[in-house]
Amino acid sequence: MVADLASFDVDTIKIVVGYNADAVEGARSKLESKYGVDLILAYNNEFLSTNTAYSLNIGISGVDDDVVIFNGDLLYDYAILSDLLSINQTAIVVDDKKTLTEESFKLRIVNGQIEEIGKFIPINEATGEFIGISKIARGDVEEAKRLLRYRIASDPNSYYDEIYKPLSKDGRFAYSFTNGLKWTEIDDIHDLIYAKSIASVSDSTRRHLG
Repeated sequence: MVADLASFDVDTIKIVVGYNADAVEGARSKLESKYGVDLILAYNNEFLSTNTAYSLNIGISGVDDDVVIFNGDLLYDYAILSDLLSINQTAIVVDDKKTLTEESFKLRIVNGQIEEIGKFIPINEATGEFIGISKIARGDVEEAKRLLRYRIASDPNSYYDEIYKPLSKDGRFAYSFTNGLKWTEIDDIHDLIYAKSIASVSDSTRRHLG
């Protein structure tokens, strides 16, 4: 992720850390030196009792420019990120080809707006799966912060993904569809095996586009 962002001339990257933060601390100077970026570590000391909305609220603090957001457990084709960054507005990446399961973080899009988002959506009603890569445009950052604070006040264990439902209602929201490009989150050994199987394809795309 650091290498990919550096290839788009991003010079400052903030990583929200909690559990096992020392592993990231240990890699920080090497990554900064190798890719010519500033890595800022932001600490979620409440990681045992909070969720991604809480972490993103920490990460986005002090930000007033376009921001690209990654879940930390992803492997993805470089072209997915390239397609997202070609969109000059707030946008999320949606897999519109994957066979969905009950555990997929699904969304239902109607007339360009997110009507529902979450695992609870029936598979046959879902448009696709939010893969955990998104972009918030500068003009929407303050509203995103407000929505995150509201989510956290209601439930510290809420997911940040839920702020995209209200953000999609203003007409300035876009979707970057994977169109079959490969990606995976890595939650267990089966995901890891799949990640290894697609890594060479992803790397070859990086060499071509990066």
